[in-house]
Amino acid sequence: MRAAFAAVVLALTMAVVPGPPAGRPATPAWPPLIGAHYYPWYAPDRWANQPATDTPALGRYRSADPAVVARHVRWARAADLDFFVLSCLDPAGPEAKTLREVTVPGLAAAGFRFALHYETPIALGLRPELPIDFAARLPDGTVAGDRFVQHFDYLANTYFTHPCYLRHDGRAVVMLYLVRNWENAGPYLRAVRDRLAGRGIDLYLIADAMYWERPGELDWPFLEEHFRAVTAYNMYHRPDFLAGVRRQYDAADRAARARGLRMIPHVLPGYDDTRLRGTDRATLPRRGGVFYREFWRLGAEFVGPDQPFLIVTTFNEWHEGTELEPSAEHGDLYLRLTRELAADLRNR
Repeated sequence: MRAAFAAVVLALTMAVVPGPPAGRPATPAWPPLIGAHYYPWYAPDRWANQPATDTPALGRYRSADPAVVARHVRWARAADLDFFVLSCLDPAGPEAKTLREVTVPGLAAAGFRFALHYETPIALGLRPELPIDFAARLPDGTVAGDRFVQHFDYLANTYFTHPCYLRHDGRAVVMLYLVRNWENAGPYLRAVRDRLAGRGIDLYLIADAMYWERPGELDWPFLEEHFRAVTAYNMYHRPDFLAGVRRQYDAADRAARARGLRMIPHVLPGYDDTRLRGTDRATLPRRGGVFYREFWRLGAEFVGPDQPFLIVTTFNEWHEGTELEPSAEHGDLYLRLTRELAADLRNR
């Protein structure tokens, strides 16, 4: 068994996945941009303490290994991805050190673009299942919103002017997690905007605001003031899932456009966190790639000249079973599917 798995790893690591179809126009009429969420947090303790759904073809790798980052970029390019959305936690934590010293230099060496996904409750040390109150005091006495502003000063100093940082309409793209649960955030978002404007930095902020609430229940005046787009990191599970997602996307897209915003679709290859959170959890079976094709084609309907993004959840979130990255269970199927579906989107 071990020898067979080693053979799978070797084959996937050495395989050269063909590039995009040769018939693609050199300069398409509109340039869709396809990204995937990426996690630089893998280390021995994480693999030991948080079970993974599938088995990475690279084994239990270390995100701080430059060779791993280089391999991931090659695989991302083989899948015809344009950028990674990098998970961004507390700047003082080990994940931030890996991001700063290994992940981003590795992407830069390959000329591969990236944006940041600011994971609000984890970054601020707040509980994600409660309202994320920016007026709350943290254990050290700092107001959470003030810490948020400090974090964005750090991100501006470290990333937003990086030559590989993803920009849209000249603005640095940043996704913010669980905005639908935020409270008292307005003054701190204004402070971030004003401080960065003084340095010539403008942000294209994307709010993770969509879930299963009715779109009319979202705080649209708040979103309109502070954000350029709304999205969902992961719609997760409901009965008749894809039909429900379509209804949510349709309604959110209309509501966003009425306020000058855009709705950015996310797509999943599947979802299974039962090894991490218990077998009573609902899953979204992959069905040998059929589910991914169906979800992608739904999401692609919301991509066009005035909204060019489609984001895959995820490249390598192994604990929730949403990864595209090659595995012992699926091989490189999801790289090949992504390349095929990206070609369909770009050539339509």
